Amino acid sequence: MVEAKEGFYYKLKGRLFGLLCEREKNGAWEKFLDTILIELYGLSKIEKTINYWPLIGKVSELRYLEYEYFRKTIFECMNIIEEMIKSE
Repeated sequence: MVEAKEGFYYKLKGRLFGLLCEREKNGAWEKFLDTILIELYGLSKIEKTINYWPLIGKVSELRYLEYEYFRKTIFECMNIIEEMIKSE
């Protein structure tokens, strides 16, 4: 089960980087963001660790940030996910 969670976290990191790329090329980044949020909201209660709440808060606010802060927040989210991987 740990391998599945770790795989999910790595996939999520990749998706966040993909979201950054979508925003940079003025693609359909908002729809991409919605998909990521749906996945995060769908995690079971067991998966919602102390790192989950800052992650969901930051990802939820991405839609409203100017690019400079958007990019910074994406990398902060990726660092949170890395902490989640290490705590497994």
